[in-house]
Amino acid sequence: MWGVTWGMTIITRAAAEQSCSASDGRFALELQECPKALTEEVRRFVGIEVGDLMYGETEALPAGADTLTIRCAGDFAWIEAGCATDVAPPEKLLRLDAFPGDAAPRALALASLELMAARNSTVRQRMDGNRGAPAKPPPPSIPREPPAKPPVPEPSPQLAPFLRETQLGLAGVWRKFPADNGPSLWGGRVQASTTFAPVWQLAVDTEVTGGQIHVKIGETKALLLSSGATFGLRTGGSTIGAGFGLGGRIGAVRLSGNGAESISVTTATVWRPWGGPMAAVNCFAGFGHFAMSLNGEAGQSLLKPEGQAGGVTAISLRGPWAALSLGANIRL
Repeated sequence: MWGVTWGMTIITRAAAEQSCSASDGRFALELQECPKALTEEVRRFVGIEVGDLMYGETEALPAGADTLTIRCAGDFAWIEAGCATDVAPPEKLLRLDAFPGDAAPRALALASLELMAARNSTVRQRMDGNRGAPAKPPPPSIPREPPAKPPVPEPSPQLAPFLRETQLGLAGVWRKFPADNGPSLWGGRVQASTTFAPVWQLAVDTEVTGGQIHVKIGETKALLLSSGATFGLRTGGSTIGAGFGLGGRIGAVRLSGNGAESISVTTATVWRPWGGPMAAVNCFAGFGHFAMSLNGEAGQSLLKPEGQAGGVTAISLRGPWAALSLGANIRL
């Protein structure tokens, strides 16, 4: 959607030259709202590059110490190098999913150090010294005919670690039974979904919907209580995605009627079971901990709950059904 983006850096000349770091050039590293695995890898790479220039997590920080701050939000990381007295510290925005496999922590660590090196000369000297160190010459060897070796298979590419995502939310629902005397029902649902692997998704919900149909001698009403579950495929990232699943819905319907004011009729209220198999599609879009979802559903009722008026069928929940829902979710 956005293409491969390495980052966006905002560094003014004044911000790059100002420094309030201690005389030894040490700095603190803070990672906020980042996954635990990413936090540990970034700290390890920064420690390899600058060693003791980074304060330990339990060390007390002196007043005015330089601070390298990394804030994570989905597939993005916002980097800031500054101290308490900075007015406009250098900043950088890095897109993590632009790096394949486990390259994201190393790229994030190096981009953060480059930002700190722009304001901290000690960090710059340490990084330049590490990169400029001459490699040890190989030991002399006597030329000889190398022995034949079997071919070594190429290592398989490493996949990015899978992060399970769970969503919980509320949605408004419209449900339609297109058969003769089939009602249109409106209501709401509580919905939840979770991912088991990069491409598998389980979704469940519980809903309450109701509707009515007018007849010559009054009106008939249906109140439907049901729960559904589907299991299927999911595609997309953490910002936008879609899924398809197969499952079923089961519940009970309350059928009742009211006679017209000018007509004296006998009415009754009954409960009937209802349910059947279904297929569902869903899509979502969001950022951070919030997402909007749009779901579609189609199924076939295996039971035939009906209500009669005047000896004929007045309302029926048999045959196929279709439903749409629009909701808001929280990512856990």
